[in-house]
Amino acid sequence: MFRHRPGAAVYDRRIPDGGHRPPLHESAAFTLLELLVAATITLVLAGLMLAVVAGTLNLWHRTQDSFSTATEAKLVLDLVERDLQAAVFRQDGTTWLAVDVMNNPGSLASHGWLVPPAAGKPAGAESQRLVPDGAAPSITDARFGLSGAWLRFLTTNVESGGSLPVAVSYQIARRPLSGAVSASSAADVRYSLFRSAVSTDKSFASGNDVLAAGYGSATVNPGASRSPPTLTNPSSSDALATNVVDFGAWLQVRDANGGLRRIFPADNSDTTHAARDPGGATDANRFPEVVDVMVRIMTEQGATLLAEMENGSGHLVRPPAYATDAAWWWAVVEANSRVYVRRVEVKGRAP
Repeated sequence: MFRHRPGAAVYDRRIPDGGHRPPLHESAAFTLLELLVAATITLVLAGLMLAVVAGTLNLWHRTQDSFSTATEAKLVLDLVERDLQAAVFRQDGTTWLAVDVMNNPGSLASHGWLVPPAAGKPAGAESQRLVPDGAAPSITDARFGLSGAWLRFLTTNVESGGSLPVAVSYQIARRPLSGAVSASSAADVRYSLFRSAVSTDKSFASGNDVLAAGYGSATVNPGASRSPPTLTNPSSSDALATNVVDFGAWLQVRDANGGLRRIFPADNSDTTHAARDPGGATDANRFPEVVDVMVRIMTEQGATLLAEMENGSGHLVRPPAYATDAAWWWAVVEANSRVYVRRVEVKGRAP
């Protein structure tokens, strides 16, 4: 007999019509439509998060590239400025400052170049744009041949023990970052800017003429550090900055009104300057009063891409948008490099 206790719930034990007992609870489940909606929302959120992360990484890479290239450019331009401001000149018929733009691969062997087997920096008009077209050309848009401007001159304030004249040169060479200048080297091959400074005693022995034979080189092997041949074929230890694909200089003098007049390059075909006279000679032999210096530096990502293009592995194929390898090479360079310019006052003086 069922008895009811006070305060206890009363349950109806009767079985409903049909003789089936109802389940104790209803089971909860998602419909297919609800699952599709949830999946869509998840994908949209994941896409938005991926876009934010990708944008942040791109910004970080651009900032890092900008900082790295700007740091290298400051180092280069500070040294060039210091050397040029301390440049010396004496009117003795010898060449105290010279600039050459080399755009022939055959002339680079004695400068320690490792010429790429495939599409390297192009020779010819594509890389020689010394004075860009336009009413007001800018050195920012100029191109200085295969190895950039080969600039050398006599300067002081280089040696820690005094300020006697020493021969200094700046030039670009493409070679392995370490080891011998050989295709068998396992090191990465990059374009680098070299600054070579001949020791004081050897500069004195070789003379004040930077075109003298003692400063030349007849071999692909780099010269020993601080020796006269490094003016032509720099020692690998003289590397100043890597991933430098162009380096240029415009030489200028002041006219009677104090304005600047460019004496080198006079036009796109003017590839040589030898300063032997401070002011009375023709422009081809004038010693500059002002030098505009330009350096183009690749980002690390761009330099890696460029190396892949040049190693001849076949992993990269020229896109059909570019008619020639030269156009493709410069398109990649301009998209992945930065140009830095500085104007330097030169006060040449007798030692």
